Amino acid sequence: MNVPLCALQCIITGMNKSLRILAVLAHPDDELAAGGTLAKYARNGADVAVVCATRGEAATIFCEDCATRETLAHVRTGELECACQALGVQHVLWLDWPDGGVDTIPVQQASAQLTAIIRELRPHVLLSHPEHGTYPHPDHIAVHERAAAAYEAAANPTYLSEIGPAWAVPKFYVRAMPETFFDLIPGFRDYRVNLNGQALPFHADPPEYIDCTIDCTESVDYRIKGWACHRSQHNPNGRFSTMSAEQQRAAFQHEHFRLLSHHLTTDLAPHDSLYTGLAEFDHA
Repeated sequence: MNVPLCALQCIITGMNKSLRILAVLAHPDDELAAGGTLAKYARNGADVAVVCATRGEAATIFCEDCATRETLAHVRTGELECACQALGVQHVLWLDWPDGGVDTIPVQQASAQLTAIIRELRPHVLLSHPEHGTYPHPDHIAVHERAAAAYEAAANPTYLSEIGPAWAVPKFYVRAMPETFFDLIPGFRDYRVNLNGQALPFHADPPEYIDCTIDCTESVDYRIKGWACHRSQHNPNGRFSTMSAEQQRAAFQHEHFRLLSHHLTTDLAPHDSLYTGLAEFDHA
């Protein structure tokens, strides 16, 4: 793990008095799936950390002047840091797992790494990819599996007690994409992500699967600025690259999540705030 323990201790020192959000994601630019939400809460007093599993070194390069195959990992590292600065995310941590090979990291090993981070940062909210990846990228699915394992392990007081006291993350959300989102972007319903010779479709979630909808009206422009940072990934034929700022504002004005699991005393009705259900936790 590319994060010294002392660095994590410094982070948690400044995270004691606010809502704490931890996003565990596969690649640079995946943070934008919750970009409006991260920006909204970061800019309203929450402490937000992003853990990126890979440096994105295996990605297609869509610019002639910004990266080469040899420099791409370094370039995408800078792009994520630029995007997180635009969003207002305070902390970026790297696992340095192989891009395109997250599933080669044993779940037990990965869970131990993430458990250490969870126990140190003690987030109230954990965000990650859904089990289907949003689109079935193997890294997205593998990160979901490892984040879910760490969510359970971190709460178990008998699991690796030497890496810190147990922390039961109150809420674990995964990204959701409602059917209505497909109507906001022309051609998106038929759009496919080309990966290793496969054309991967995006997954629509039925309305009853949507547990949390965040109004990102006040923060969507920060998300747009974050996307501008990822020059190496601006596919000229991609749907997101060809959208105007106005189209992006319309499409990303709301972000949606499924509450995959929780350690609350009661289940939650559909809600519109990450604070919902957290009154019993002391984060004042």
